[in-house]
Amino acid sequence: MEGGDSCRAPSAAGADVEEGAGQTRSLPAAPSRDVHKGVGGIIFSSSPILDLSQTGLCHLEDVFRIPSLHQLYLQRNALCVIPQDFFQLLPNLTWLDLRHNRIKALPPGIGSHKHLKTLLLERNPINMLPVELGSVVTLKALNLRDCPLEFPPQLIVQKGLVAIQHFLQMWAVEHSLPRNPASQGLSDSDL
Repeated sequence: MEGGDSCRAPSAAGADVEEGAGQTRSLPAAPSRDVHKGVGGIIFSSSPILDLSQTGLCHLEDVFRIPSLHQLYLQRNALCVIPQDFFQLLPNLTWLDLRHNRIKALPPGIGSHKHLKTLLLERNPINMLPVELGSVVTLKALNLRDCPLEFPPQLIVQKGLVAIQHFLQMWAVEHSLPRNPASQGLSDSDL
């Protein structure tokens, strides 16, 4: 049996993780592992910090409804998919650590997030960032080390966060549908 899609947490070998230039990690004294599952698998926590790293998580099917959560540590699990409504269910999230998982894509809903400042994606098989990431104006740190990105191009990625967001914003503008017929030079009679 091949383990390509198995739900097995990555090994802890190589635990000495490097951060990208300009990225700092100010950990709180004791991140909370005080997690409670309520009715319907909804995850609750009384702390603004939740550390579920190295817990063997394969799926985030359980609904996270922790509006007060600010920092979420999910590194070194076996996560493959981030739910579509993940960022909407965590509106005050400022720090998200997804390093060393198997995530292939981020949901477009990330674009409507109003508080996310740090996003760590190192060593995930992501090959394309969502264009909506360019709309996250609060983002100050983005770790993409060892991600096989094709979009944006590596030349852009190497220039850092500001260049990545500018590229995504420009791409969105160039590929968006016109908002009204006048922008295409059409008159009402042409419709």
